Amino acid sequence: MSALTICIVLAALLYLGTGMAIVGAMKGEGAKASNFLRWPVLAALVLQGYALHGEMFRNEIVHFGFGYAMSEMFFFAVIILLIESWIHRLHGQFGIVLIGAAAGVLMPLVFSGQSIASAEWTVLFRWHLFLAIAAYAFLMIALVHAILMTVQNRRLKSPDAADDSSFLDTLPGLVVMERIFFRIVAVGFLCITATIVVGALATNERMGVFFNFDHKMILTWLAWILFGILLAGRQFAGWRAKTALSWFWAGFAFFVIAYFGYSFVLELIR
Repeated sequence: MSALTICIVLAALLYLGTGMAIVGAMKGEGAKASNFLRWPVLAALVLQGYALHGEMFRNEIVHFGFGYAMSEMFFFAVIILLIESWIHRLHGQFGIVLIGAAAGVLMPLVFSGQSIASAEWTVLFRWHLFLAIAAYAFLMIALVHAILMTVQNRRLKSPDAADDSSFLDTLPGLVVMERIFFRIVAVGFLCITATIVVGALATNERMGVFFNFDHKMILTWLAWILFGILLAGRQFAGWRAKTALSWFWAGFAFFVIAYFGYSFVLELIR
């Protein structure tokens, strides 16, 4: 087992242990996790960053694919939530993402990706990739948020369940959750917009045309349109709860399939 693999495994264990500790601490209204739990997360990020980029960039070759993209997405998501936790406080959503990150960090060990010449990684292409992964990270956080909102909404409609003290008691009210959700989606939408613009410039740099009408571009555009309709519906029609989440699920599905779904199938049949 190489040193980089050991770093990946250690990072996964730190994410899993810390995530379970945060979620376990969130029981009952007013419950909170220890601030000390930020430090194992920071250590895991250092280990993941060292291992991930050590595996990706080797001499004149770059290794990238489904597994590396998944790991990068969780890497960004954990950074975003860790910064947010220092501004506000540790919360249950962070714990859930950390448990997901424990699996995500291991993905490059399962899906090795493909080798790409470093010369193909131009500055524009690197920015395109960075923005795309940032968009996935924000929308993945929004996904967890949407699931929690769905559970909250169902709990409000079930008086018997509402009497039980649980993890949900530590979350803000549904109205506040919705407000935070739309802010996250708006940032994700801006990242997708930037991804499309920079991607067009990178495509023109490489192929001499701004748009290469492949499945990734078409699905990304569809996702962008759906998220745009969602945000416009919220702004001008006051969309909430079920209606808003339905549009989110549709946009998220298109965006995930645009890269992750297609790349996952490709690596399975390789």
